[in-house]
Amino acid sequence: MPRTAQPGAPEYLTFSDISVDLAVRIPHLPAPDEKIAVVPAGEYAGGMAANAACAFAALGGRAGVVSAVGDDDHGSFSLADLAARGVDTRWVCKVDEPTFWTLALLGQDGDKTLLEFPMPAPALKYREFEFAALEGVRFIHVVADEGAPALGVLAEARRRGITTALDLETLGLEVPELNELLALTDVLFVNTAAARAFGSEPGLALEALHALGPNTILLTQGAAGCILRESSGLLLQISAHAVTALDTTGAGDCFAGAFAFGRVRGWPDPESAQLANLMAALSTTALGSRGHLATLEELGRAARADGLAVAARLP
Repeated sequence: MPRTAQPGAPEYLTFSDISVDLAVRIPHLPAPDEKIAVVPAGEYAGGMAANAACAFAALGGRAGVVSAVGDDDHGSFSLADLAARGVDTRWVCKVDEPTFWTLALLGQDGDKTLLEFPMPAPALKYREFEFAALEGVRFIHVVADEGAPALGVLAEARRRGITTALDLETLGLEVPELNELLALTDVLFVNTAAARAFGSEPGLALEALHALGPNTILLTQGAAGCILRESSGLLLQISAHAVTALDTTGAGDCFAGAFAFGRVRGWPDPESAQLANLMAALSTTALGSRGHLATLEELGRAARADGLAVAARLP
C-alpha cells in the first residue's frame, strides 16, 4: 500500500544507486557464440540504496536516499516508487544522463546475474550533500565500489557518533581506497564472493576483514543464511528461512535495510540478523527487488514458525 514520507529526519540514510531493473528469464547463461531465447519478466524499480531504504521504511522506519537519477522517464518512475513507499528523496540529484539501469538475467531457480549500465562517476551526490543533513541520522550505509567520494561522509558520520555501514561485493575489491573505507566502517555487509578475497574459508575471511576496521560483519550466503561476526569476536551461523525463490534480485539490499532497522532500535545483533534473513528470504518470493517487502506482522509469523528469538519483538 502506498505510504507518504514520515516527518522528521531519516534514521537511516543510504548513499548509492537508484536504478530500474529490466528482468528476463533465461534457461542458462549462454556459452560463447550461443544464441538463446529469453522470456521478459518485467521492469521494476531497483538500486542498492533505494532497495535498502525501502526495506527499512516497510518496517516502519524513517529512511532516506542520497543518489542521482537522470531527468528521464526511468528517473521519474524511480522517484515515484520511492515516494509511494515513504522514502525521503530530498537528496536525490537530477542529472543530464540516462538513469542507471540493470539487466537482470533470472535462472530457473530465481538466482540472478546482473549486467549494469551505470551513470557516470558517483562523486556528484557526495559533493551536493550537506553534512548538516546528518543531524538526527542514526545509521548510514554506503557501497565500497563508490570509492574515494564516500570517505568524507563516513568520516563525518563517525565524528557525529552515527553507525557507519559498508556494502562490499566483488566490484568493491577493485577500489584503491578499500582499506580506508573499511577503517571507517562499523558494520560490514559482505557477500561470499567478495569474502573469498580475504580468506579461503569464512572464519579466516571474517577475521582478516575485522583486522581492517569493522567490528560487526555479516557474511551473506544466499539460501544458506548468513554468518554474523559480533563485536565480541563470536561467530554465529544464522540459518535461512526456507522459501521457493522466484527472483533473488535485491535480497542482499533488503537484508541490509532490515538489519539496520533492528540495530537502530537497539536490538541485539543476532536478532537483527534473524530479522534480516527472514525479510531477505521473503523478498525473493516475488519478481522485482521490491516485489515483496514483508511487514512486521508477516515477519512475526515467520519468526515464530522458525522458533527465532526475534519473534518476541514482532507483532
